Amino acid sequence: MKRYRGSISIYFTFSIVIIISVIMSVTEIARMNCQKLYLQIASDTALDSMASLYYRDLYEYYNLYGVEYKTIDMLKTEYLSYMEPYFTDGDGNINNWYIATIDENRINLDIKNLTENTYFEKEILEYMKFKLLGKVVKFLGRDIEIKEEIDFEKMKDSALDVFDKVDKSSIYNEIHEKYFNFEKDIKTLENYAKKIEDYVDKVNIRLNSVKTMSTSGSISNANSVLSKMEKLDSEITILMTALTNYRNKMREFREKVLKSKESYENDKVTGKYDFDENQCAFIESEFEQFVSYVDENSEMNTLIEIGFENCNNMKIVVANDENEVRAFVDMLNSIEEQIESEERSEDKDSDYIRELKDERKELRDEFSDFLRDLKETYRDYKMEKINLVVSTENHDEEMNLLDKIVGFKNGLLINMVLDSDRISEIENLDTDIRDFDISSGSAAVSIDKIIFGEYELDKFNYYMKDLNGEFTASESKNLEVERLIAGKKSDLENIKSVINKILLIRIAMDVLYIYKDSTKRTVVRNFTNGLFAGFSPLLAEAMFLVVLTAWGTAQAVADVKKILKNKRVSFMHTDNTWTVSIDNLLEFASGTVGIDDETDDTGISLNYKDYLRILLLITRQTDINSRMAGMIEKNLKVRQSEFDFTKLIYAFDVNNTFFGKHFFTNFIFVEAKDVTLFDEYKVNINSYRSFYND
Repeated sequence: MKRYRGSISIYFTFSIVIIISVIMSVTEIARMNCQKLYLQIASDTALDSMASLYYRDLYEYYNLYGVEYKTIDMLKTEYLSYMEPYFTDGDGNINNWYIATIDENRINLDIKNLTENTYFEKEILEYMKFKLLGKVVKFLGRDIEIKEEIDFEKMKDSALDVFDKVDKSSIYNEIHEKYFNFEKDIKTLENYAKKIEDYVDKVNIRLNSVKTMSTSGSISNANSVLSKMEKLDSEITILMTALTNYRNKMREFREKVLKSKESYENDKVTGKYDFDENQCAFIESEFEQFVSYVDENSEMNTLIEIGFENCNNMKIVVANDENEVRAFVDMLNSIEEQIESEERSEDKDSDYIRELKDERKELRDEFSDFLRDLKETYRDYKMEKINLVVSTENHDEEMNLLDKIVGFKNGLLINMVLDSDRISEIENLDTDIRDFDISSGSAAVSIDKIIFGEYELDKFNYYMKDLNGEFTASESKNLEVERLIAGKKSDLENIKSVINKILLIRIAMDVLYIYKDSTKRTVVRNFTNGLFAGFSPLLAEAMFLVVLTAWGTAQAVADVKKILKNKRVSFMHTDNTWTVSIDNLLEFASGTVGIDDETDDTGISLNYKDYLRILLLITRQTDINSRMAGMIEKNLKVRQSEFDFTKLIYAFDVNNTFFGKHFFTNFIFVEAKDVTLFDEYKVNINSYRSFYND
């Protein structure tokens, strides 16, 4: 009988155990990794399911994704309901290789609201970039085909070109107020000049009273003559004071003109305003006109100095004569007092009284001769007119009308450019919305800003949108784009604000055109000279700038009215497109605005929609975002009264903790309790879902 050793079997058993352990360990590691992937897929799928419940009307109307929610706890419950299919039994175990249970108390579900960060803008940009591709957009009067990203740069360049022109032309709307706003100073000078004329007349009246005075040597006449001389002296003093005041006011005015000229020269050097050679020549010629009037050696200042010197010379003569008369009066009074005193005396001396009376007679005769000589001396005396040039006609009505036209930029009357029935329609539409705080990451004039503008014009209603064959998905009848720009509560106030903003742009461009066109400036000069022929040259020069601005403003009003008829108006006018005659200028103040040409202008011409584009570009995007959200909420509440824009989810972020047990420790030959096994390891899963990649 053979005997076999069992050592080989034992070693073999040990080897098998080790091999099986290695295999089981490797398998367990693989299983655990697969389990983690399985749980990741489960969580991701649950979030996908939740994201798929985005509000359909929000997307249909505004192409925005957002999931409505009420509370975080309700979202967690919904999340668990989508996770449940991946768990089979009531204990939460997965009846497969991926044994695990979720810790409901450790679900950390974080959400990103659509109103947070710049998610709102991100959704708009992502949608619009795809929507615009392949389209031809008529942007600011130019056809731009959107094929690739670089075409957006063309749109930006177009916008910057328009803004550059508006910005550079804005000075022409300000030139009168900034550099040549001298009307009040000139009127003050004219008032002083008119007072000087009145004082000259008063001096001559006093001179006439001296020329016609009695030559009697009586004491009563002496006192009368003295009174006349004193009054003449006083009137000359008043005239000299008026001349001094005028001279001082002229010096103040000169300082103001020179300071204004210095301001212009500084603006020119620093490049604050972009003047070309012709424009500089025009402005500088205006300054030359004003400086020539106020110069120390100017004609008016020379007349003032001559008048003052004449007054001073006359005052010296009058003062000497006044002193002579006063001396006679004093002597006559003294003799009279002596005679009266002697006659009252008890020891009166008749001979002495007789002598005093003889002396009195001689003094009276001497005084009478003096008065005759004085009258002869003053016979040719006359205070000559200073001949300061003042306005001789009253044009207050015309000036007020011009001021009224120029003042349109501070608030145009809407009934000048809109029909009463349209105003009545608009008055009945109010927009009661709430504001939101939604930040913006876009620059003032940028590609993003342009894209936002196209979105806003596409998704929201505005005045005359239906006339262009465009309609909003929400079917809103409110003036929504105007609300985005102006931010007022009522449609009427919003369109008033928008119209006024358009008017300011048109005034800038139309006044610029007149300044640049020598023919138009000549027309203004001739009109001003004809209308204000009775004005002083200084005031007529100031009114030239008022008329120029008023004419540009009148054309701008006509432009706005045409734009509101859904017509295109040239961005920069030509002789062919200019419609307002200067002869009808003053009719504008009465509210009469006619449109001779209701056809679209050719070339670079803009309609109402284009001006809305411009205004959207210059309005802060943060303000627009806030108002957009409010209008979206208002429109969607028509279909769902409880809709809340702040309760829209843009992204989900969830962190889960799963507890797992090792599969190969669950064999029957391994004794272990479930609790111990479940605590053996944890699996942390993070899932993030957003509607667009962050």
